[in-house]
Amino acid sequence: MKIALHLGVHLTDDTKVRTCLRANKRPLEAAGILVPRARSYLNLMRGAANQIVTGEEVPEFDSKLFSSVEVTEATQRIVFSAPGLLAKQHQALEGSLFYPSARARVSAFRHLLGGHEVEIFMALRNPASFVPALLQEMHATERAELLQTLVGAELRWSHLIAEIRETWPEAPITIWCDEDTPFIWHRLLRLISGYEPETEFEDSFAWFETVMVDGGPDKLAAYLNAMPPVDDGHRQQVISAFLEKFCDTDKLDIDFSLTGWDETQVDVISQLYEDDIDHIRTMDGVRLILP
Repeated sequence: MKIALHLGVHLTDDTKVRTCLRANKRPLEAAGILVPRARSYLNLMRGAANQIVTGEEVPEFDSKLFSSVEVTEATQRIVFSAPGLLAKQHQALEGSLFYPSARARVSAFRHLLGGHEVEIFMALRNPASFVPALLQEMHATERAELLQTLVGAELRWSHLIAEIRETWPEAPITIWCDEDTPFIWHRLLRLISGYEPETEFEDSFAWFETVMVDGGPDKLAAYLNAMPPVDDGHRQQVISAFLEKFCDTDKLDIDFSLTGWDETQVDVISQLYEDDIDHIRTMDGVRLILP
């Protein structure tokens, strides 16, 4: 079985990949691609991974998982899309480490799914915006604990990616920057699903509601449906023009006050993130999707 593990990260996709692909359930299943609801597998997979981490065995896991998500004889590919597979949201950061429990969790999934052809997909986000967003979502006690150990200038996504590669070397990783998502969104849907639709994915333009106002997503969809782009470069030009006209800057504003960082620190962390992405681009077994 081919399996796509879309592991988030948290506060990037916000379930929009899974929601969009499930809106295209009929053509995907006709092509042998299953995109199950998270509730059909999330607790099952997390529970099994926790058992492996503590040294227990999980007999007949494949049959339990495939039965839970309703695999059929026609199913050739399954898309598991949930950042909660990697960790719960409040466990996404500790000190200078993203997802400190990732190595153990990924090792457990390798044990559970190692008999299948697995590919990992992950969006990364600038720590200068990821950390404030994460802090806003935390309870006061969790926030206080994190701030005691937080070292923003030492945060590197490459450490997480290296751990995953070392732990599961036969599973290739596809990475992209969350900041680039509007320009590569339709390509990501194709890559994660493994499906090449003749037309646009149904409801694919709903993602743009997160960054556009004044009916921008509907107008963008209407334009691209009336004048299909000749290639991805042309699509990006059209999307750039619509973002310039309809972008909702209020939705992009970030409150850094919870971090205690000043503007200089934010600039430094952002530059370090760009350098880190350049490093990730050179890593073996990693495909970086750029606009």
